[in-house]
Formats: sequence, structure tokens, C-alpha cells
Amino acid sequence: MDSQVLAETNQSSKTKPFRLLFVDDEKAILSSLKRLMRRQDYDCYFAEDAQEGLAILEQEHIDLIVSDMRMPGMDGAAFLTEVKQRWPFSVRFLMTGFADMQATINALNHGGIHRYISKPWDEDGLLEAIQEGLRIIRLEREKKRLLDTTRRQNRELKQFNEELEQRVQERTREIEHKSALVKKAFQQLENSYDAFVRVFSTVINSRPQLQKGQSRQVADVARALARQQGLDRAQVAYIYYAGLLHEIGKLNLPDDLLSRAEVHLTHRDRPIYRQYPEMGEMYLTAITALAPTSRLIRHHMEAWNGSGFPDGLRGEAIDIGARILRVACDFVGLQSGLMAEDPLTKEQALEHIERHAGQRYDPEIASQLQSISDSLVMAMPGANEAVCTAIQLQPGMILTRDLVNRSGILLLSSGTTVNKHIINKLLQIESLESHKVTVYVSKQTAEGV
Repeated sequence: MDSQVLAETNQSSKTKPFRLLFVDDEKAILSSLKRLMRRQDYDCYFAEDAQEGLAILEQEHIDLIVSDMRMPGMDGAAFLTEVKQRWPFSVRFLMTGFADMQATINALNHGGIHRYISKPWDEDGLLEAIQEGLRIIRLEREKKRLLDTTRRQNRELKQFNEELEQRVQERTREIEHKSALVKKAFQQLENSYDAFVRVFSTVINSRPQLQKGQSRQVADVARALARQQGLDRAQVAYIYYAGLLHEIGKLNLPDDLLSRAEVHLTHRDRPIYRQYPEMGEMYLTAITALAPTSRLIRHHMEAWNGSGFPDGLRGEAIDIGARILRVACDFVGLQSGLMAEDPLTKEQALEHIERHAGQRYDPEIASQLQSISDSLVMAMPGANEAVCTAIQLQPGMILTRDLVNRSGILLLSSGTTVNKHIINKLLQIESLESHKVTVYVSKQTAEGV
């Protein structure tokens, strides 16, 4: 007998041994089977006919049935066929003599039995056949155990996935909440810097000699060019701030020098005037958040061909933000009278920028200025206009343009003559809105008061 088969069969659980049923109407045969099976580690049941066998099957869970073929009443083939119908997972053997061979073959063909055992049987052969039959049971049990384990693990996995999904959703909501808080805090910080820079820019431009620099207009043009270049949000913000603050270095320059257009500066004036980009960088050095802005201010007067100041940088050695700022500053300055005594029109300023592309200006940025010029609305003072804040107004000045507040509401109409009452009202509005109003007045009336 195969020792491995014996070992595997006898490995059946001691707490739950296999159960066998033997059915034979001859008492001598049953006695022989009892003696043989007494030495085996099985729970064995014995019946003298099919009806007694069915009764045992109804009371006990039987794994393997060995039935004689010839029995009174119900023969072995019919008995095992009924067993198959009622207990399909049992293993069924038919014990038969040579004379019953045809009936045995019919039983095999109908599927009622797994194998037949010839009479008289060989004890080792019978035990080996039983062990092989029980191996089928063991495999079925193992299959059922694995299926049950798989189903249990699938249920656990499904539950785990549901819990994991719930945790992921909760974690996602938590991250989104924290992200929203961080975004809000960052936005508040960004707004604080933005408000600070705007107020600082207003203070700078409150000096009459710096109004031609039109920092707000420069910042708007520079931001439009930066977006056209596809720069990221942070770069655009730094460039915009540099536009608002680019004249901060001029605060230290004398009024007489600043009151003249750049074209009228003398050889003695120019070295002093050219210090203002470096001074602007120095003023902002202590503000860490504006460090990128301060570098752009230092280099915003560099030229594409290297003829600019203060460092004589050339081409792409100049930061793209500084190249953008140079185009924006000159485009606005040409129209405000900063660069020449007679202001140019927007079309003339564009022509000037285009003519000097590749020399003073980055050719690509100069070209982009041309393409977005239609969307730029420049509120430059005309040749006969002066720009004032409320505190700079004097009675007798005449408005040359309608004055509206930040909400677009008309405050004063063009042609209004300023008096003390109007000045006080505008000062109140500036205080309430925390925003300086810009008033365009007739230069003639401004110089006459």
C-alpha cells in the first residue's frame, strides 16, 4: 500500500474522524467487516439492509458507504442511487460478485456509485479503496474550507475596502479643509502685501514731482505683459508690485531734478538720477517677501543691448520681469511727459517702442505690447492737465474730467470749480474708502492758484 496515501488518510482530524457505513444482509460478512475496521481509526456503522442503512444516514453524517449488491427488498444499486439523490456529497462503493457484473456496470453508468469492490475482497485492497475514497472527502472538505475562507476573506476585504474608502473620504475632507484654511490664510497674507504695496505706492506718488511716473499705469501694463508671457501667478505678482514701487528710489532725489523730463537731464544730473534703481532695491531689502520685487526694480532700467543701468546687463541676462518692466515704464513715460517734455500719443509711444526693439527693449516683449495695446486704457494727463489728490487741491481749480469713486458713482462732473467744501468732502471720502482719489484739473487753473 502507498505509505503516503496511508499517512494522508490517517491524518484526518482526531476530533472528527471519518464516518463509514457498511450495508450487507449477510451477518458473517458484516462480522468480517467489523473485525477489519476495528483496527482502523474510523467511526463505523453497520446495517443489514437498505432500509436500516437509510435510517442510519438520516441520523448520522456518513462520509463513505459500502453496500452489497444483492439484498432483499432494495438492492445495492437502487440503495446507492437514492443515497446519491439525498446525500450527494457522500462517497459510494458497491460490493458485488462476478454474477452481478452487468448490474454493476449499469449502476456505474447511471452515476450512482464511485467504484465497485469484487467479492471476495482483499483486505488491503478494500482498505486502500476506502482510503482513496476518503481522500475525495478530504479534498471536498478542503475545497469547502477554502471556499468558506475565500468568502470570509472577500467579506473582510469588502468591509476593509469600505472602511478604507470611508477613511480616505474623511482624510480627503480633512485635507481639503486644511487646504482651504491654508489657501485662505495665504490669500489674506497676499491681500495684506497687496494692500501694503498699493498704499506705499500711493505715498510715493503723492510727491508731485513723481506723478509723471504713473506707477499704477506702469503696474497694469507690466501685469498684462507678464500674463501674455504665460508667467506663473507669483511672478506676475512680483512684476506688478515692482511696477507700483519702481520709483521708490527717486524719493531721495531733489525736486529740481525730478521736475525735468529725462531728455533734459544734464551730464551732471544723469549719474545722480541713475542711482534710483539701486536705491529702490536698497529700500526694500529689509522686506523679505519683496526681495524678488526689489531685484526687478534694480534692473528695470537695463537695456537689451547692454547700454542700460546700473549693471549694464545684456539680453536674457536681464530677468524677464525687469525686461517687461522696462517696456511698461517707457510706454507709460512717453505718454506722461516723464521721458520727453511733449507727451506722445499711445500710437506714437508704440512706434517708439517698436523702433527701439532689439536695442533698449526685448524684441519679443515689444511685439507683445503691440498685440495687447488695444486692451490698454491709459488715463494719462493731457498737455493741459495736472493730476492731484484731494489734499493737493486748491479752491479755484477746475476739473477736466468726471470724478467717480471706486464703485463707479459720479462724484463731480467735468468743469466743476473746486471750493473748500468739495475739498473737505473728498478728504472724507479718501478716509472712508482708505483710497486716494485722483483728480484731473486744468493745468492753467492749477498754476494760477
